[in-house]
Amino acid sequence: MRSYIGVLNKIESFCNNHAMVKRFGADFVEQMGNIASQSTEYPFVFVAPVSKSLGENAHQFTIDIYCWDLIQEDRANINTCLSDTDLILTDIWTDFAYGDDYTVNVIGQPFISPLNNGLLDYTVGNVMRLNVEVDTYCASDIPTL
Repeated sequence: MRSYIGVLNKIESFCNNHAMVKRFGADFVEQMGNIASQSTEYPFVFVAPVSKSLGENAHQFTIDIYCWDLIQEDRANINTCLSDTDLILTDIWTDFAYGDDYTVNVIGQPFISPLNNGLLDYTVGNVMRLNVEVDTYCASDIPTL
């Protein structure tokens, strides 16, 4: 895995196999509301790029991973939704940190922060900023004509 799409594919594959996650999306954070409104299937995991740093032997991607769930209008399930979305993000981190894919490494310890009605449509969730490191490649790997 050497690219952003490789990182996304790993997260999407994880989400497709997770018992709780119903939907996955990835785009710039400004597009999240548009994507979220396309369906009522929740929990919804959304990945947004933040930055990339280049290194001599590895490249580091910083991404924000959002996890949203629907709350009842009376907010009676608010804490359940917060707990579930927190657990899903923790599961993603655990898969990156302790899974058997050695082509990607987690850098540092991520923080998970709660989000209240961030999509303005009775959703609540959490966001995790994750730094992952992938192998770089050499000049002979560059596609040229």
